[in-house]
Amino acid sequence: MDERVKKLINNAVIRIIENTSSIEKINSLIDKHCKKIHFIPRRYRVFGGLLQSMNIQFGNFIETLMELLIESDGKYRIIKQYSGKKNNTFKLSTYNDSLIDNYISKCQVEDVNLEKEFPNLLKEIIKNKNGESNSFKHDIDLLFENIETGKIYYLECKYNDDHDTGKFVDINRKFIKTYAYLVKEFNIDEHSIQKLTPILFFFTNKKMKGNIYIPESTNIRRGKRFFDEFLTVTYQDVDNYLSNLSEDDSTIYAFNNLYKRILCEKITK
Repeated sequence: MDERVKKLINNAVIRIIENTSSIEKINSLIDKHCKKIHFIPRRYRVFGGLLQSMNIQFGNFIETLMELLIESDGKYRIIKQYSGKKNNTFKLSTYNDSLIDNYISKCQVEDVNLEKEFPNLLKEIIKNKNGESNSFKHDIDLLFENIETGKIYYLECKYNDDHDTGKFVDINRKFIKTYAYLVKEFNIDEHSIQKLTPILFFFTNKKMKGNIYIPESTNIRRGKRFFDEFLTVTYQDVDNYLSNLSEDDSTIYAFNNLYKRILCEKITK
């Protein structure tokens, strides 16, 4: 595996541990849990809160890792004007805004043939991209282009497919609306529909339930399948490296020290 990728992973792990284990973070969690009545001892709840914070930060780190892996492959160009930016300004027609909301609602109450209905939805979005519009500030997880073909891929990146029902609906709604933003931004029409492909990407191979909004075969990629289709580095290499790093003596030592610090703090107030 590329040494830059190894270095990125190592530095990210160190940074996440250091950021999470600051005195301010620990004291904030102590204050929070001292006000709660619970059967789990406070020190364990504080430590669990720190682990949860690290888990969230690592999920965000996956976007950076995937960008580096894609850029390092040599076949792609990251579209840096939008990719990874949190405050892009896009326009969405009021028609498409309602169209997407209605599609989400339909999928929730009907048995929709996604292989047919989702492509039709994308065509309708393209057809109705103009007209009365509203502007939105919006983030793009990852946007990259195949240098040889000019084909653009939009990735909505998630670490794991383990979101609760409410969040899962929002993820899919955001995914489709982001596609609509990009259709308008890149002026995609019925003749260039193949130029822009939206992909909901999960870093792990885990699959909780079938997606009732987006077809798995064409617009969802999980771990190994994405690596096999797009990258020369293998999913197994990255997975093995992360797994070995988690059990490395230095990593375990860092977490043991973090727990010892919590034991030394005053947990009762």
